[in-house]
Amino acid sequence: MASASFGFASCFILSISLLPSGNTCTMMMRFYCFLTLLQSTIAFAPSSSGSSRSRSVVPRHPVQVSALARAVDVFKKYDSDGSGEICAAELGEMLESLDVDASAEEADALFRYLDSDGNGAISLDEFLPWYTEAAEAAKEVSSSFQALLTGRRTVDYFDQTPVSDDVLRRAIECAIAAPNRSQSEPWRFIQVGPETVGKFAALRAATMEQENDEAIQSDWTTIPGWCVVTTKLSDDKEQELDDYKSTSCAVQNFMLSMWSEGIGSKWTSGPVQKTQEFADLCGVDTKTEKVVGCIWYGFATGGLKNADPKRRKKGVDDVLTTLP
Repeated sequence: MASASFGFASCFILSISLLPSGNTCTMMMRFYCFLTLLQSTIAFAPSSSGSSRSRSVVPRHPVQVSALARAVDVFKKYDSDGSGEICAAELGEMLESLDVDASAEEADALFRYLDSDGNGAISLDEFLPWYTEAAEAAKEVSSSFQALLTGRRTVDYFDQTPVSDDVLRRAIECAIAAPNRSQSEPWRFIQVGPETVGKFAALRAATMEQENDEAIQSDWTTIPGWCVVTTKLSDDKEQELDDYKSTSCAVQNFMLSMWSEGIGSKWTSGPVQKTQEFADLCGVDTKTEKVVGCIWYGFATGGLKNADPKRRKKGVDDVLTTLP
């Protein structure tokens, strides 16, 4: 009989694989999923007497019907002879169809775990409870990620505590994973140190141009973290617009990554940042790229809970149009 650890590992495989992969943001979500499954897999542990395991599952939240329906359809597709069971090779192919990124060894471990009667095949009744539990755990991770998206706020006031460069690098790693259909990768991120920030402040004082959003924290030298973001210019204006959209998505990813690590941020794009002098200070060739803005970042004064609340006037029903 397979050990409970097989159940835990197999459930973990699916739940993390239901998430997109390829960057640090995802790994944070995967780690959260690992902690969630530490409890959820207990339902699959063998009894103290060593008898066969109970596979009844009582989800804490309703699992999406569409996900289960898809699992049933795919199972039936690989049950080519209509016997109601699949073999080990078919399980591996089925997992791939369900977008589960499992190695051959992991798929084999899962097969041995699910084959509770040891007959060399897995029935739909053996497969679905495991899938239900894993999909439920993945749903909880999705809910946490959505809460991160809707909970982010703009931060106006920062403490002087420096932010680790590792945090910045993780934010940029998330940023460059933003949608970019043409694969033009139009963004550039410029980490700005205190000496250059001092030059920014002098330029600002000389031009005497301030916007209300930049006047909130009047002394630029007190902002602990600066990252200037640029985007490519192009003779093809449609391509240039698409690149700007991608860079804007990258900025959003950057700020969400910061927020996930307890770091506040603010995207600014005042008149000083649009000057040639500012570009020169950043080493930006305005013939090939332009400054999109600066991201200020740091530990929020008083904590993130004191960040300026979002003031959205419209809800989903106000902005969603459904066509037949």
